[in-house]
Amino acid sequence: MLQRGFTLVELTMVIVIIGILAAVVGPRFFDRRVFDERLFYEESLAAVRYGQKLAVASGCLIQVSLDGSGYRLRRAANCTSGGFTSEVQGPDGQSPFAAPLPNGVSVEAGTSPFPVVFDSLGRPSAAASATLGSFTINVTADTGMVR
Repeated sequence: MLQRGFTLVELTMVIVIIGILAAVVGPRFFDRRVFDERLFYEESLAAVRYGQKLAVASGCLIQVSLDGSGYRLRRAANCTSGGFTSEVQGPDGQSPFAAPLPNGVSVEAGTSPFPVVFDSLGRPSAAASATLGSFTINVTADTGMVR
């Protein structure tokens, strides 16, 4: 005799597991701030790394600013000297290469605040750090490592 279906124990276990998942994961979907914070951190980290690589590739001084209004990349006026007045064009053609800070996300300057300037060898002008919510971006002074 062939019987098909679920036992009462199996059905109860599935309902218990779904209940636990709903209680733990459910509230995270109603608060966008957590996702915005992580996304802006990843985007800012990529922007700092892009600024460093652009400085190496172009031989120009590139300034990366990260503050309460967002991030922005600028190039030195005549490539190797002068004020940082020229806007950097992004890899997708976006100009200026900048992004505003999302609502609910805060930026706090670390012990060495931004802006940081990268030279033609990818070295930063000084160490820099900023905290975006619960994430921190660090630029190491001597090596230029961005993490």
